[in-house]
Amino acid sequence: MDVNNTPYFLLRSESEFEQGSTRLSWHAEQRALTLAQNQQLRLPASQSADALSAWQTSTPLALDRFNQVARLSPDRTQVEFNSGRGFLPLQDGELNPVAAPTGTIKDLSLGGDGRMALPYSNDSDQHGLMLFHLGRRWLTHCSLPLVPRRCWLDADNRSWCVSAETLMLCQGEPLPLPYNPLDTRFEPLTLNPGELTLSWQQALPPGLQALAITGDAHRLYILCHDGAGGQTLLARALSESDDIPFTPYPLADETPFTIDLGMAGAGRLAALAPRQAGDAAFTQRDCPVLVLRWDSATETGRTELVRERYPMLSLSMPRFVTSADGQLRYQAEVDPDFPDIVPRPRELHALRQPRFRMQASALLHEVLDSGRPNTIWHRVYLDACIPAGCSLKISVRVFDTPEQRGGAELIDQPDPVWNPLPSELPFAPSLAGQEKGFSGLFEILLQRHDPLNPLMGGGPVRHLTGRYLQLQVHFQGDGRQTPALHAIRVYHPRFSYQETYLPELFRQELSYDPAHDTGPANGADFRERFLAALEGMLTPVEGLVSATDQLVHPDATPAENLPWLAEVLGTRLPGHWPTERQRRLLKNITLIQQCKGTLEGVRLALDITTDGGVQRGEVVVLENFRLRRTMATLLGVNMEDELHPLTLGTGMSGNSIVGDSLILSEIDAREFLALFAPELANQKESRAVQAFFDKYAHQVSVLLHGNGIEQRGIVEETLNDQMPAHLQWRIIETERPFVLGIAPLLAVDTFLETGPAPRPVELNDTWIGQEGVLKNPAAFSPRDINAVS
Repeated sequence: MDVNNTPYFLLRSESEFEQGSTRLSWHAEQRALTLAQNQQLRLPASQSADALSAWQTSTPLALDRFNQVARLSPDRTQVEFNSGRGFLPLQDGELNPVAAPTGTIKDLSLGGDGRMALPYSNDSDQHGLMLFHLGRRWLTHCSLPLVPRRCWLDADNRSWCVSAETLMLCQGEPLPLPYNPLDTRFEPLTLNPGELTLSWQQALPPGLQALAITGDAHRLYILCHDGAGGQTLLARALSESDDIPFTPYPLADETPFTIDLGMAGAGRLAALAPRQAGDAAFTQRDCPVLVLRWDSATETGRTELVRERYPMLSLSMPRFVTSADGQLRYQAEVDPDFPDIVPRPRELHALRQPRFRMQASALLHEVLDSGRPNTIWHRVYLDACIPAGCSLKISVRVFDTPEQRGGAELIDQPDPVWNPLPSELPFAPSLAGQEKGFSGLFEILLQRHDPLNPLMGGGPVRHLTGRYLQLQVHFQGDGRQTPALHAIRVYHPRFSYQETYLPELFRQELSYDPAHDTGPANGADFRERFLAALEGMLTPVEGLVSATDQLVHPDATPAENLPWLAEVLGTRLPGHWPTERQRRLLKNITLIQQCKGTLEGVRLALDITTDGGVQRGEVVVLENFRLRRTMATLLGVNMEDELHPLTLGTGMSGNSIVGDSLILSEIDAREFLALFAPELANQKESRAVQAFFDKYAHQVSVLLHGNGIEQRGIVEETLNDQMPAHLQWRIIETERPFVLGIAPLLAVDTFLETGPAPRPVELNDTWIGQEGVLKNPAAFSPRDINAVS
């Protein structure tokens, strides 16, 4: 809603820009509607029988984050790796080979925090899933009820396995250390409640058989075939529930028969097809890439072939490489640079040679409902990029009942006009960026308009009235560039200066008549649209004026305004501070100024300058009177406490006390009174008690531990600025932030510090059991990584 209380509709997501044209596509990375790519694809032709035969004989390949390669052994019973010393058997932490307990390994997948999933089967009655951790080197397995075909590991370390007709979810891991139960003590009924096990299984839709599986951060995708040459992509949410239905997306007819699946970017699925028979020169070298489209009108899904080339240099095996870094790779043939790696992993990227469709028009499925009949639709704002040589136009139709929708006329609108403001909303940025005349904010005043005769065509009354409005977009490109539509805002009803501010004799007395849709506009209509042009300039300015409080609010003002806002509030901001710290200081500067010199003011200032160090307990401010105690000697009591686990040597010897109350020192008796019973002191003793209080009341200690020690410099600067001149303060660094016997007595929260990262174990230098840790990188051969580093 703008400053005139005019509401608007906002379209900016893929679902809101849903349309039926294949010439337009939603660009997931730019988050914009653009012309679709139209490159000439070189896709291989493949028959389902030949492709399924290649699927049967294809073998997986894996690549860790250190460019070490793993594959299955020739008999597919174990895993081999190559770290530069040729292919060797992969071993776990106990030097046992990573081999299938029975049968052969069916697939290999990397993912999670450095895990490798290996489904296996003897193709008879024993099936399972092995899980191997590349960093911690443990190996575990569980049984499966069906023969697994493919598997995929998500970011939460869950293993998704698929058989011919069933999806299975496995999750869990072994205990971090070996555990040996004893008969002489009580033992848990289940030694490891989180061991690797099958959580549930879900049948695929009838008639479909799985070929491949992959996923992203939100959804799981399964490539299937129906046995008759047809293929379907099944999608479901990454939920641990087995009652979520699959959403089918049939593959387009022009897509070759594919046998493997991978993620080619946000919203894009790469579907690998075998090499075309007889194509010795590998001319048909492109990998098909698909996007999923959902038609809300028919409640059906479909796949769309991306007309953008993803060429491969060669293809040794029709299987993607499972990579620890998530980059899509394929198995290429050997080359002289890597003669020992057969086949060689190569990255798959889009060819940087854009060729867009020249033009496209599409009716958006989203219908805007104002909720009131005869609504006068006001203005459209486009957040878009329209390069030179391209154009973007809008047509609309209005109607009062859903039945009138199909017969309503589509009315072309004037060309959008570039607005120098980044957005009509106060202080809002442009989604498309801002370049004069080409990108940023464009506006259109909605009206009946004849593009061939804009002055004389359109009739005497040209406003658009109706409860509903539907938009049609027209894109025009030059083949190399495309307009990009990021957002649309449609304002309604019209805020008319004429109807609001002028006398009634100037107002519109006629309504739109379809029988009179030609000829010049009457005076009231022309005046209304003329004043609407002025309103379009003044309303954003009025919105800026009404929202100027944002310029003086620390959370909303632009970062470049923070220095002068700080000067207005009587302080200066260090230029090297992070923006969020500067904003927090400005939000609390008046409170700090009010409480300056007090304990709460100092704590607040320190908490801001250390980015929450006081709240986390890394910086603790203590007035020394909290630490005062009697300084005499106790007879017959050993006060040494350096080894005491509760105080760790912080205690001091006290006055000589016999029994519970006998004190052998007059002076120290006054201190004792000051500590425990100042109201019992006489006049002479009261002066001593007051002197005792004064001695300790003007001293402050600041304890730093954990990350607070690294911020000592900024803590000293803050104390110099915030502490009163008569106070003496000191900074104490400690590596023991949690002392059980002291922290409760000081009325501060106990603090458990996050331990520093352990240093690597060094021969003849590390104390075994006290420091250092042996930790492997997540690699097939950690010893080779350590040797290089």
